[in-house]
Amino acid sequence: MMKRLFSLSLFVGCMVFAQFASAQTIAWFNPAKVLNNSKEGKKVLAKQKALQDQFEAERKRAEKPLEAEKDAIETEWKNLQSNANVLNEKEKARRFEAIKTKYDAWMEKVKKGQADLVKRQQDMAKEFQNVAEPFSKKLKSVAEGLAKAKGYAFIIAHDPTNPQVLLFAKPEMEITTALIAALDAGR
Repeated sequence: MMKRLFSLSLFVGCMVFAQFASAQTIAWFNPAKVLNNSKEGKKVLAKQKALQDQFEAERKRAEKPLEAEKDAIETEWKNLQSNANVLNEKEKARRFEAIKTKYDAWMEKVKKGQADLVKRQQDMAKEFQNVAEPFSKKLKSVAEGLAKAKGYAFIIAHDPTNPQVLLFAKPEMEITTALIAALDAGR
């Protein structure tokens, strides 16, 4: 029921927009192409890749001692299992408890490491946004200038290979190249 209502409201909204937009000139651009092919976009991608590489290095650095500790605990456990026949019950219980204590401490480190990793991912998402925000503002400004110069009422971001909002767009209405040129020219 809710799906039907949502679909109906989406359809009605699109129809209202289509009626309003029918008398308007609409242009579109491919955001992935702008990001990958403009000078400013390439800078954003390079900064974001550097952030991602830094995060991966930090993650690996944090995981390395935990892996070594896990391997040591597993080795100790295998040794206990292989020597179980020659150990008395008291010694088996003592060694088992020692391994369990090490394992519990290791699990606490893993949980803390995971929490730290989640926090770092959140921080990195903010850093990604901070890197992209000036580009987004400049892109919006350039698109607005291009819209005024060309008489476009709307400029829509659209990826023809992966349409998500706009399901069809006339290829001749694409302004990606003009937008990249204007962006690179610093307008």
